[in-house]
Amino acid sequence: MASEPAPIRKDDVDAALRAVRGASHRASLAALAYDMLSRQAEGRAFYAGKKLVQGRAEEHGVSHDDAATEAGNLLAILERGPETALERALVVAFAVAGLGDALRGADEKSASERVFRFVRHADWLSVCTEYSVHPFVDPLLEEGEAARVHREIAQAIVDDAAGRDGEQPRTRARNAARLSALASSSSEAAREALRSVVRSTALDEATRLLASTLAGDGSAEQPALSASVAGRLGRSPRPGPIEVLRWISGLAIILWVLRALAFALGARWSGEVRLAKAGLEVRTRVSLLGRTVRERDETWTLDALEGAGRQVRYPALHLLVGAVALSTGVLFGGLVLFDGARSGELVLLSLAALLVLAGAGLDLALDVLVPARRGTVVVDLVARARRPLRLTRVSLEEADSFLRALRNRLAAKS
Repeated sequence: MASEPAPIRKDDVDAALRAVRGASHRASLAALAYDMLSRQAEGRAFYAGKKLVQGRAEEHGVSHDDAATEAGNLLAILERGPETALERALVVAFAVAGLGDALRGADEKSASERVFRFVRHADWLSVCTEYSVHPFVDPLLEEGEAARVHREIAQAIVDDAAGRDGEQPRTRARNAARLSALASSSSEAAREALRSVVRSTALDEATRLLASTLAGDGSAEQPALSASVAGRLGRSPRPGPIEVLRWISGLAIILWVLRALAFALGARWSGEVRLAKAGLEVRTRVSLLGRTVRERDETWTLDALEGAGRQVRYPALHLLVGAVALSTGVLFGGLVLFDGARSGELVLLSLAALLVLAGAGLDLALDVLVPARRGTVVVDLVARARRPLRLTRVSLEEADSFLRALRNRLAAKS
């Protein structure tokens, strides 16, 4: 049984770097390696093939004698495929050096495109093959070129996290590898790129937590975070059996009607939670026609906090209402259309068209306008010996900022 390939170690990286820097035909060898690894990653191929390698070597003017280095013959390695960790390190080192040469002779647009492709190719090579690309970026690229790569890695993380598959396991795994690459670099550009990821509002919470931890438990994001959150007081969720009993007994409907009447008369319930040194300062307020009727201040210790989170209320309700409207319009419009076609009445035909268009229009409006107004969430806080607190109509950014600040405080406390 074949043994698992040995991973690339620091000694292999150092030996490959010495070989690149001491190569007699460094430029042509770098161009060949960059060309071959780019083609391999673009085609998702684990092996390039001897004929292709020989053809590209001839194109770049590389002979077997020219390809000799102190770590091995690069052309021979490419023809048969690398077999050891040092050989893989040698191929990648020359490829990264080739990227640097290509960037120095390219305009801004071409350089950006090359870096974009390089980062995506490095993702595939690092995850699907035994190549390890990122350890060679800082040693072989100039400071500005390496900074380009680090910024593109950070941008790739944010782009993937904000996409439709942002919370899929494969996307999180790919972003975890990118974050590790940034964290393993000692350059200031890599650290700044990591901080920019932490400051982004597009990340899912798992990726944000990893980025924050690698950046230093969120220390870089704390100045930009909001230490308070405010919204309208909502009814906190109850355990399942109690909730069922409320609806069966009719109490839920009665309370909802009473609350709706009070709201119509100008009653408002609001709350604010502020992160302070002593813990969470909770202020609740009841007002009538703009005047405060009752106000209450509490302090929740962080040790008593049992849970904190945010969620979207009724995320698909507008879709349900829209579907019912469309179905109703089509159903009744069809019935009226049938009567109008049978009797020849123009009024009935017009009414049928109006019903169908009204149903379709309402469905379209709910499907387009409601998502456009999204961005508000519910924040729930639970603590021992306290009634659960629910704040509604909180902006998404404010909720995420507060929860991250709270998480950072808890992490620093532990």
